[in-house]
Amino acid sequence: MSLLVFGALAFAGWQALLWAEAEYPEHLPWTPLSLAHPPGMATAMKVAALSGDKPACLALFEESPLAVTPIDDRMESEQCGLVDAVALETMTASYNPGTVRLGCPLAASLAIWEQHVVQPAAERLLGSPVATIDHYGTYSCRRLYGRSEGRWSAHATAEAIDITGFRLEDGRRIQLKSDWTGDDETAAFLRVIRDEGCSVFGTLLGPDYNAAHADHFHLQVTGFGTCR
Repeated sequence: MSLLVFGALAFAGWQALLWAEAEYPEHLPWTPLSLAHPPGMATAMKVAALSGDKPACLALFEESPLAVTPIDDRMESEQCGLVDAVALETMTASYNPGTVRLGCPLAASLAIWEQHVVQPAAERLLGSPVATIDHYGTYSCRRLYGRSEGRWSAHATAEAIDITGFRLEDGRRIQLKSDWTGDDETAAFLRVIRDEGCSVFGTLLGPDYNAAHADHFHLQVTGFGTCR
């Protein structure tokens, strides 16, 4: 192969790479994460990489219309406490109960999921945006399933949240416990936000996983792409 041909191919490859970085940054692991980017193949990995880098995570919100309030980290024990801690301030929907304290990477995941998955699916399938997201909470100093031994839950460091349902602006209420099964638009909405959320969270568990998750989505930053 002549140097001229090699150079032309190298230039074409470089141009293709620049185009991909500009058009599809969410799929490339080396491009910066942005809350404005839709979920992609590299999103969950980029969010997980924010762990331990609270300033970098907060900077994402400074560039976004969404907002969190930094709060002091605190450890209750070696395994339990608030790490990279923030409180949700301005999201696309309110949360019930209203005070949500969690790790900043999880807040970033929620911001991406809400903007690019939940709200578009609600408007497309249900004809109304989500006004309120119902949840069981984030922080709980416990092991998995409340066992007396074994691995600690991601809730022990507020790196997970359990979502139980959604309230639409038009007044309708959707609950995983009662609306997951079926073939109507409500069930379709819940399945779409589960499926598309798999690109945002390291772990996403719901009613199809086991009986313990029959009434909620468990959304977690860490994990290896577990989505059921």
